[in-house]
Amino acid sequence: MRVNFSAAGAVKRLQILKVRLTSHITFVLVTLTSAAAVLLCGFAWLAAIKVDDLSLRRQADFVRQGLEEQIAALPREQESVAKWDDAFLYAKQRNHEWLLDNIGRWTSQYFGHDRTYIFDDTNRLMFAFRDGADAMPPRFGSDDGREMTALAGEMRAVLVEQAAKPGAKPLGQLATVCTIMIGNRPAIASARPILPSSARMQIEAGQEFIAVSVKFIDGKAAESIAHYARLEGLHFAPKSNDERAQVPVLSHDGGTIGYLVWPPILPGFMLFQQIAPAGLGCLALLIAVVFWLGRGLHRTSLTLLDSQAELTHHRNHLEEMVADRTAEIERQREELDRLLVHERQVNALQRQFVAMASHEFRTPLAIIDAAAQRLCRSTTNVSGDYVHEKAGVIRSAVVRMVDLMESILASGRLETGQITLKRSEGDLKALLVTCCDRQRHLSRSHLFHLDLEPIPEGLTFDRSAMEQVFTNLISNAVKYSPNAPDIYVRARVDEKTLEIAVADSGIGMDADDLPKLFQPYYRARSATGIAGTGIGLNVVKQVVELHDGTVEVTSKLGKGTTFIIRLPIGSLLSDQHVAA
Repeated sequence: MRVNFSAAGAVKRLQILKVRLTSHITFVLVTLTSAAAVLLCGFAWLAAIKVDDLSLRRQADFVRQGLEEQIAALPREQESVAKWDDAFLYAKQRNHEWLLDNIGRWTSQYFGHDRTYIFDDTNRLMFAFRDGADAMPPRFGSDDGREMTALAGEMRAVLVEQAAKPGAKPLGQLATVCTIMIGNRPAIASARPILPSSARMQIEAGQEFIAVSVKFIDGKAAESIAHYARLEGLHFAPKSNDERAQVPVLSHDGGTIGYLVWPPILPGFMLFQQIAPAGLGCLALLIAVVFWLGRGLHRTSLTLLDSQAELTHHRNHLEEMVADRTAEIERQREELDRLLVHERQVNALQRQFVAMASHEFRTPLAIIDAAAQRLCRSTTNVSGDYVHEKAGVIRSAVVRMVDLMESILASGRLETGQITLKRSEGDLKALLVTCCDRQRHLSRSHLFHLDLEPIPEGLTFDRSAMEQVFTNLISNAVKYSPNAPDIYVRARVDEKTLEIAVADSGIGMDADDLPKLFQPYYRARSATGIAGTGIGLNVVKQVVELHDGTVEVTSKLGKGTTFIIRLPIGSLLSDQHVAA
């Protein structure tokens, strides 16, 4: 009986131990599964928030740039009709029909101006075109008379002041642009003098006719900004509830007249929504797997109570399984993060390229069209100088488009490895002189100082590729130094290296922009408002590196920029073919 009692006690203790073990295993597994689910959901939510914040900042940057482009474009669009011999002549004659066809309807239909006014030399309104219709007799709208008159008076005062200053900028370059409220609508207003485009006609300062154009921000301008920023539903609102998806519209006195708002694009939240069902399914599957493993572990643990060795074996096996599964989950998470970062980079480059190409090709096409339209509409005797001037404008725009296409094609061939350098013996010094002469014809206001005597003769290089390199550098020096005419091209040679430097005293760059300057489509902040694609310097770097050389840049904001190309003499003196 004593033995049976002891056996029964052992069985009871074993049953209690089994129950405790089962409860402990169940509690641990449920706790671990819940903690893992909470951590995974928290990480996914935090990642979505970070991605959405970055996306909203980029959307705001594009909207802000689009608004600035609309403000800067209005005086440029006015110039096509305000700096014109015919406009000057017919405005003086007060030829209403000509002004209606060639200024009112032209600016409305071609540029989308909502209102166009012309003030005579006494600051009296003589022509008005509002909302696509001729206002005859000329009169203001019920909401803009005071603002338009004040803007024209301000422009006339600036003309008189500039005419009295020695060395002031030409009157044809003067424009007064401001952002104002007209009634309850935000608008961009610009005033420019109507001046002759040739020297055949003269006018006394302060006696000019003033053209004032108005473009409402909540109209076609908002549509253009939405197209530029690739945002649907962008519109103007006096107030906004979502501070993240808005850009303030500032008046000329620094106040805020409203906001450009849009339905925010939240890629992180959208991705979270898309993966949430799959995530819940995976979580349910994980819980089922965990419970299944728990049941297996429970059965195994009951059996292993009789054998410590077998228990140890199964415990180690379970730990290995957990470690392998954890490593696999971590690997998949890292791969997902890498793919997400790559996708964001590709999307950003695509948006940047599309916006750049659309803007850069539209500008020379508009110049060609405007110049051709002027030639077609000219009713007076056209002089050879006038035709030569317009033909020069058209040729310059065509050259710009060809350079844009060549830069884009060269960049694409370099990135896909389709360029093969064809080295041949040539005169690098003559090539540099040719590039400078070409730029000298395009920009006669700049002086080129050449010091190329140290360059040896009989070097081997790819003439076409090198011509593109130096054309890019010299044209950049001219383009980014509009008020600094001196361009320096110097050469220096030592035993191992040929060094060629192109320097200007132009607008320069911030030090923060230099490390990223050679990246595709990147442009320095100081280049805002100056046409360019951001491709040329990337092509320069890759071509120079294919010649086994290096390119360096030094620059200070407002002090100018210097590019230095270093090529190994040994490579230039040997006849070889290098494949990209």
